[in-house]
Amino acid sequence: MADLGTVLTVVELVQKSIAIYQKIESLPQQMTQLGRRMERLNIFLVHLKAVLEKHSQKKATAPPTLLSGQVADLGKILKEIEANAAKVYDLFDRYEKGILSRSRDLQFRARWASQLWFSLVDSSPDKVKELMEEIDYERSEVRDYLNLMAVGRDLAPSAPAPTRSGRKTEKQAATTSTAVAKRPSPSPSPAPPRRDYRILFVDPYNEGRSVVAEALVKLLAQLTLRARGDWRIAEVRSAGFFAKDKSECVDVIDGLKYSHETFKLPWWPGGQSPNGVAMAGLFDNKWCEYPFKEEIRGEITARKSRGMKKDVFSYFDYVIVFALREHDNMVKLKEALRKKTGAAPPRGKGRVLQLGTYLSPKNGAVREILHPKVTKDARVNREKWNAKVAEIKTALKEFLKQEMKWEQPNDKGPATGQTLQV
Repeated sequence: MADLGTVLTVVELVQKSIAIYQKIESLPQQMTQLGRRMERLNIFLVHLKAVLEKHSQKKATAPPTLLSGQVADLGKILKEIEANAAKVYDLFDRYEKGILSRSRDLQFRARWASQLWFSLVDSSPDKVKELMEEIDYERSEVRDYLNLMAVGRDLAPSAPAPTRSGRKTEKQAATTSTAVAKRPSPSPSPAPPRRDYRILFVDPYNEGRSVVAEALVKLLAQLTLRARGDWRIAEVRSAGFFAKDKSECVDVIDGLKYSHETFKLPWWPGGQSPNGVAMAGLFDNKWCEYPFKEEIRGEITARKSRGMKKDVFSYFDYVIVFALREHDNMVKLKEALRKKTGAAPPRGKGRVLQLGTYLSPKNGAVREILHPKVTKDARVNREKWNAKVAEIKTALKEFLKQEMKWEQPNDKGPATGQTLQV
């Protein structure tokens, strides 16, 4: 459960780890990087703590705007952070005291000797690297939930880490932990950037928004590669949560404990073509007028709606939905599949996002990208889908910039050479 008490416990342990890190002089580079990651994680946790403290004054039991599946998922993330923070504290504590291994009762009298052999026993570079990757991912998950509550957009990614010769005081560290700037973003990794990301877009029936998003990513990929830009997505697909065709999760989805009875929609058979009005709004315009546009149009319009595979969270890096209800359903499915298989997704896989969090909040609330309501007027329906395509494209570009470090190319039209808006 993601309640204030849990958050307070986790924050206390994380800050305890930071305090001992800031006290030790002349740390190896990798352990310095680990300490800095804890400092960045602390910024997000302190912000979450402040949000829940403010919310608790209203005598509310759950975080603002979060549904039951989301509250449970955030609670699980906090427990994972607590476990890793304990590992980090133990690591710094052993280093400071010259204890190589608690399990093997190894310790040198001379600190220089213990530090020399420290990385060869319980603290190998690979183990520390794995711990840093877990902390990075958990920080991203906390950020996702802050954004889902419409309170993460003004949070600073991190403050510059102090040099080893100029340690922060506790007062300075506390000030940094609550610093506020423009918007959170994942910390840069020293490793070469990945170019094998897999993304799945999901709406209820895989005939509208999810198909539009899949097609837009494929179009943006071609525009980026044409401009010789860096593109990091290797695969993009779409699926329907309540589409039966090719679904391997019908029984699990039927058995979910939905946060509200209206969240469980009727099943559609699947195997259907995309929404024709949505496809017209996507392709019948002057944007991206290159031969590959028609190729992608042919591919997308020929596809049939399909359901969810059981390996969705272990295969895809990002599973992206369009509304809070859909996000809650998805994290419930993720947990149900974990319980059924007995195995959690690999680290870094199956990150569930709500695409509307990449748009500016409206009236202080997270935006949802909802399916347009159908009217009897064909012209109005087309206008609604034109606007919906534009909304999805705006959110996707922000997602790519934040998560993939994508740089928007300047596209020159094929006929006139005039610079067009990507």
